[in-house]
Amino acid sequence: MRGLLGAALAAVLSCGPSDAEAVRIREGSSLDGIAECPALLCAGSDERCTELLFEYGRSPPLCVVPRDICDRLECVESGRKCVIFDGIPLQLRCMKQ
Repeated sequence: MRGLLGAALAAVLSCGPSDAEAVRIREGSSLDGIAECPALLCAGSDERCTELLFEYGRSPPLCVVPRDICDRLECVESGRKCVIFDGIPLQLRCMKQ
C-alpha cells in the first residue's frame, strides 16, 4: 500500500502546471543572466529567489529581478498576465486580467 501511494504521489508531482498557471519565455526574450538560487538566497541585492512554472514543469529556484521578470515571460493561457507576489520565495503567478 505504501509503495502504491508513493507511486501515485510521484506521478502527481511530476505533472506540469496547468495552462492557467504556466508561463513561457516571451518571443525575443531570454533568461540569460539568471542563475539558480543557492539555499534560497541570491547574491544581487535586487534579486529574489523564485520557481517559474513553465509549460513543461517547474524550474529550479532561480534568482530573478522582480521588476523585470514579467517583461521576459508571458502566460500560456490568453487573458492572463504575469503577477509577482512578495514573499520568500517570491511567487510568480498568472492571474486573470
